[in-house]
Amino acid sequence: VSTQSTGEAMIKVHVLFAILQIAATQRLMGSLLRNNIPTDSNWKTIYVQQKVDHFAFDRASNERHFSQKILVNLDHWKPGGSLFFYTGNEGAIELFAENTGFVFDIAPAFDAAVVFAEHRYYGVSMPFGSLNESFSDWTKSRYLTVEQAMADFADNIVWMKESYLNKTDTPTITFGGSYGGMLAAWMRAKYPSLVQGAIAASAPVWMFPAMSVDSTGPYRIITQVFRDAQPDCPVKVAMSWDLINEMGKTTSGRKQLTNLFQTCKPLDRDGVFALSNWLGGMYFDMAMVNYPYPTSFLAELPAWPVKEFCSRTNVSDDVVTAIAAGAQMYSNYTGQLKCLDLDSDPAGDLGMTGWDYQACMEMILPISSDRSVDMFPDDKFDLKSYVSQCEAQWNTTARPFWLKYFFGGMDGFDYSGYSNIFFSNGRLDPWAAGGTAIIEEKFCLSDCPNVLIEDGAHHLDLRASNPADPDSVLVARKQEVEAIKRWTTTSRGRMEL
Repeated sequence: VSTQSTGEAMIKVHVLFAILQIAATQRLMGSLLRNNIPTDSNWKTIYVQQKVDHFAFDRASNERHFSQKILVNLDHWKPGGSLFFYTGNEGAIELFAENTGFVFDIAPAFDAAVVFAEHRYYGVSMPFGSLNESFSDWTKSRYLTVEQAMADFADNIVWMKESYLNKTDTPTITFGGSYGGMLAAWMRAKYPSLVQGAIAASAPVWMFPAMSVDSTGPYRIITQVFRDAQPDCPVKVAMSWDLINEMGKTTSGRKQLTNLFQTCKPLDRDGVFALSNWLGGMYFDMAMVNYPYPTSFLAELPAWPVKEFCSRTNVSDDVVTAIAAGAQMYSNYTGQLKCLDLDSDPAGDLGMTGWDYQACMEMILPISSDRSVDMFPDDKFDLKSYVSQCEAQWNTTARPFWLKYFFGGMDGFDYSGYSNIFFSNGRLDPWAAGGTAIIEEKFCLSDCPNVLIEDGAHHLDLRASNPADPDSVLVARKQEVEAIKRWTTTSRGRMEL
């Protein structure tokens, strides 16, 4: 289907990951929003002066600071309560605060103060003033690392305990989903004196290079999700790639594709390639947000969108016509759009530059597709090619294996020294392929629940409660609450700083 090099294609996959992560934090519509999520008036927005470089000892470096944005909510805080700290992802922090309702649902039970801290180089927390300036050259972008961001969060926690709450023994629980889930887990691992436990939802912590993970896992999960919805659905998708490619070779075929998919511009050869890329992103997106209630992330979608997509493919025996009918559900469910704009960026500029950089330097998540086991065209990840293109793009040196060595993982690098981390993954979520749910044996020192949510898509358990929530997510949330009770009870009375 694609004449694009593997390295270029995989960079696009990482960009897709960013789009989906950022989009999955945007405001949920209607029934998803709960009363426990504070309105703007409940938040106190604070800008803290944060070091640009936490790991330098020269005077000049220690005098360089930037304004980091954090959101604080004390609606349920009482002395002796807990601190719930959300480790910000790749986007503006308000997006996560508005859509992590689970934290607010349970805050009253723990008399908890709630903090959402923005990740450096995202939102307005730019170390060098603006987005463009912060990424103008490698001497400025080099401070965008997992380690620096975690040091920011550690400073935030210390400041909250010492200066804001005046309670240094306040037990702290970190929360996060996806990349934020990785950060939440790693904060407990690397700063155990500050963090008593972590809720890490849908965190693909074992998806990095040189870990014993099948790189085709995400696409195999997507295929199974579509098969569960309708047995012949992934068969149609698998057949469609070559058919679309063949139609794209002729003028009449391209005209037919333009009409079927209702694209805003007549498709040329590049446009057909763009259409295929868009379809691949659509399938990934639908699996991630395959929730039991309507949502509006990249698009307005109904409950269980994969099932709805597959149902709509039954309108025609012609495979491409069937796929186009299903795609209309994703691209124009409300019927309000006149056409499909393949040139539009569904995530705008929300965090794309920052994640593109991180996905090239440290957060390399190798993903391959194999049509013998999934419904996607063959595309094998090539680390050497990927790193080469990333280093040329950013004029710096990538560290593809560093996070494995620094945090641990599979293939001889385990979590045997870690404790008090609750890992949850959804069976319907493509990123579960790189999460802890892929193994059953014990992998940490103590108290690391490893829960696979049967009917869960991407970090569904962190969403606010909803009448349509399946029993499996209700059970997971109950287990998370019980874990937090254990961790906060054990830590009370200690001096943590």
